[in-house]
Order: sequence, then structure tokens, then C-alpha cells
Amino acid sequence: MRRDHGHAVVFVLALLSCLVVAALLVYDSGRLVAQKRRLLDSADAAAMSAAIFEARVLNFESYMNRAIVANQAAMAQSVSLRSWLDYMTRTVDRANRITRFVPYLGTATQALRNVMANVNRVAQRLLTGSEAVLALFTVDFARAADALHLAAMPAAIELARRTASDNFPGASSSARGEALLATHATRWARLTRAYAGAQRGRQKEVVVRSLDRFTADRGASFGVPVIVRLEKRGGTDLIGFDTWRGMDTFALHQRELFGWREAYSIGWGAAEQGARTGVHGGHGGSYRVNRRTSRTAMRDLRSSRLSRGLPSMRDVARLEERATNDLRLDIELVAPVASAAGARGAEMTALGSARVFHQRPTARPDRRRELANLYSPYWQARLATPPWLPAP
Repeated sequence: MRRDHGHAVVFVLALLSCLVVAALLVYDSGRLVAQKRRLLDSADAAAMSAAIFEARVLNFESYMNRAIVANQAAMAQSVSLRSWLDYMTRTVDRANRITRFVPYLGTATQALRNVMANVNRVAQRLLTGSEAVLALFTVDFARAADALHLAAMPAAIELARRTASDNFPGASSSARGEALLATHATRWARLTRAYAGAQRGRQKEVVVRSLDRFTADRGASFGVPVIVRLEKRGGTDLIGFDTWRGMDTFALHQRELFGWREAYSIGWGAAEQGARTGVHGGHGGSYRVNRRTSRTAMRDLRSSRLSRGLPSMRDVARLEERATNDLRLDIELVAPVASAAGARGAEMTALGSARVFHQRPTARPDRRRELANLYSPYWQARLATPPWLPAP
């Protein structure tokens, strides 16, 4: 009996040792799980921060493009107003030549002619100056968009790395993570492109569709049926890509055996802003209806060369309906394991993914689908499932 004395103490101590080791393992495992969760959150935060930044860059470029379109539309309105004022001044002047011998009416037309001449003289200078300002801002908007786009990718990658290190000190991008970032940089470069030179057709279409009715077509027809007809035609066109030209013509047409003949030019006016060109525009049907008066208007053209025309503008590279213009960003982080039981030099990795996409917040009124573009600032960002993990 004496030899069995104290054996229970040994068993209790052994059991307590096992419990302590198990508690340490549970505690250490909990720390590892918490570190892994924190590293995963850091990877997601890094990917999401870069994706949000890129979405904001794309939205900024969209706003710059919209500003350029608005400036071009405003310039077209200014050219239209210069042409119309010149036309009205000349029409009133020619009418005064006929009515100046008529009592009272001649006095009224003379006063109106003087007012129109003074208004036209002042307005031509003011409008031409405003067109110069619009041209200057247009160039600045285009340069700002290009500069930000070129600096966006390095800034986004640096933002992702800084976000990861701030959320998990000691975390860095792995070798595979660097390859993923390089792949993303290639995707960013291929997502959009600058349309310049003869490739500005889409940009021109957007600008032309943004013109108001007075700018695009300010024509009318009236007169005595069958005998005579008064034809007012006018409109402002973007000639090529670099010249805005407005024209207003007013002519009397007489009936002939096989149609109508332009018999008398009543009034005309024309204004131009941009590079010199010999190409004719439609101008609301002026060249088609009032041919002779249109040629006279071109001889009296008020031209200005202050504008450089439609600048190079960036848009998505693939405009096809089936094109998927989403931008995926994947980042893999690596960090040392902070564990008492872990092997020295052990590391853990985590992968985060985000997606940049174009989507309207509300449906279009016409229920049509709007493809990704750099004219509508509807670029968004959200977290995504990593490419080699099953989707939830």
C-alpha cells in the first residue's frame, strides 16, 4: 500500500499538462484563424479600394467627355447666333432699301436697321471671344482626362498596396499577386482607347445629336401657293471634325413650268469657327433649296480660326453589343504567421477580388439597354469571387 501512495498525483499532473497543451493549441489556432480572416479582409479592402478609385477615374473621364460635348454644342450655338444675326441685319437692311420711301414704315425700318447693325457689331465680337474661351476649356478638359488616365493605373496599384499594409502591417503582394496586378494593368490599358483623327466619328455623332433645334435646322417655307414661295433655310454643321459653320439664307422662289426657280436673294449670313475647309455642309437645306443665296453667303462668310475642333476623346475600346467591358482586379497578399507553435518563416496567403463595371442606377425611360461608355458616369465597383474559387 505504501508503494501506491502518490500515483494519483502523477495522473492528475499528466492530465493537467494535456489540458494546458490543448488550450494552447486552441488559443494558437484561434489566433491563426483571426490572422487569416484579417488578411482576407485586407486583401478585399485592397482590391476594393483600387477598384473604387478606377471607377471614379472612369467617371471623371465621362464627365470630361460630357463637358467637351457641352462646349462643342455651346460653340455651335454661338456660331449659329452669329450667322443668324448677320442674316437678320442684312435682311432688315435690304428691306429698308425698299421701304425707306414709304412714310412711317421707312422710318421704322431705318431705326430697326440701325439697331440691328449695332447689335450685330457688338455681338459678333462677344460671341467670337466666347468661342475662344470654349475652345480653350475644351483643350484643357481633354488634357485633364488624358493625364488622369495615364496616372490612374500606377496610383491604383499603389493605393491597393498601401491599403493592404495599413490594414495588416507586414502584408505584401506575393509573386503571384504581382503577376495578377500586371494582368490587371494590361486589362486597364485595353479597356479604353483614345479616338483621334479620322476615328472621331462616334464623338462627332454624340455632339451632333446633342444640338438643339435652332442650331441644327432653322428653316421654314411660306408664301402664295402655286405663284411664289419664300424659302428660309439655315443650320449649323460640323464640317469634318474641326470646323463649325452656320448659314442662314432667305430667298424668293417663282413657279416655272417644271418646278421652282430661285429668283431673288432677300437675306443671308454665314459664320465659321475652326480650320479652313472647302467642304460644304447641308445647313438645313440651304445648298439644296437656296443655292445661289448660299454661294453669296459663303462670299460674305465671317470666319474665325480660334478653335482646334473636336479633340481626341477616350471611350471604351470595344463598342460591340456582345463585348463585356467589365474590369476585374485580383490581388494576393502574403504575411508571416504570428504563432507560438508555428514554424519559423511560415507564411499565409489571401486572395481578394473586385470588379469595375458600368451600370445605370435606374432603367432608361425608353427601356433600351445602355452599353458601357465614357459619356455616362455610371461606373461602379464591388467585391467579386476570386477566379479559382467556386461562386457562392
